[in-house]
Amino acid sequence: MNTEQLIAQTIEGNTLSMEQSEVLFDSIFDGQLSQIELAAVLAAMKVRKEKPEEISGAIKSMRKFAVSLPITESVFDTCGTGGDHSHSFNISSAVAIILNAMGYSIAKHGNRSVTSKSGSADFYEALNIPVNLSGQDAVRYFNKNKFIFLFAPNYHPAMKHAAPVRKQLGVRTIFNYLGPLTNPLKPKRQMIGVFHPSFLEVYKEAALPLGYERLILYSSKNGMDEVSPLYPTFVIDITNDTYTTFTIEPDKFITKDEALSIPHNLGPQENASIFSETIHSPNPTVLGKLLALNTALALYALDYSESIEKNYNAALEIIHSGVVLKTMKKLQEA
Repeated sequence: MNTEQLIAQTIEGNTLSMEQSEVLFDSIFDGQLSQIELAAVLAAMKVRKEKPEEISGAIKSMRKFAVSLPITESVFDTCGTGGDHSHSFNISSAVAIILNAMGYSIAKHGNRSVTSKSGSADFYEALNIPVNLSGQDAVRYFNKNKFIFLFAPNYHPAMKHAAPVRKQLGVRTIFNYLGPLTNPLKPKRQMIGVFHPSFLEVYKEAALPLGYERLILYSSKNGMDEVSPLYPTFVIDITNDTYTTFTIEPDKFITKDEALSIPHNLGPQENASIFSETIHSPNPTVLGKLLALNTALALYALDYSESIEKNYNAALEIIHSGVVLKTMKKLQEA
């Protein structure tokens, strides 16, 4: 099973097994493929649609090439796929801070904006939370705060071999699936917002062989990779090697008028300012309600409670209690 055969097999429209995909992506991350070969492989996979076993194999390969940290503590991640073009507030990034305020250890994996004005790194930077820590600096920061932002380019140097081709192609490829499932600290519990509900099934099948204790995949009816304030959100709960599904109806928590008033399509400084205003407010705000709803699903993944409503109420109370504000100030100290 050599690389040339796997390239030919892919370009001819055949599906790779998980093991074959892992071998092929080992070659990609080693820089063995030319840009023409890589472009052909990515385009061929996209045209016939990437298969779960190919995504799983690519993830296993990418994990091997990631730069890890000597942190053995169990952590949780809220990294989503992005790419939903909803231009929403940095919800999952804010949820990570809220969870940390509730006592959970967080390793937030992320990057700068690609399809919106404000990616997770941009948002944290605007909040004066360190985004470029690596090595012992990252370990010291985590040990102090039980929180670390893992800026993807610092931890996935092998991605440099794919970057030029991805940029020139300018379309979603298999690489868009990999980021959330390749956190260098390999959390056993995680929540991942997916860019469209039609991709939930593929993502579920790709994630099942990866050894998660609990993985929550979700996407709203309108294709938002967050729990939507306006539309039902479809959830897949993967526990070990089994799964169940359910739906979150937002109108139990947020009215339609409130949902329509939530700011979107803002830059990182504006999002940081609104978040700061929210956690300064002693009274529930509309954004506070949206963040509480998304935090409720994270708490479900963390076994806080099986009740989304109970989790929502606990999160909303924390957001407006001053505890999240205190946590944010602590995170701002490098």
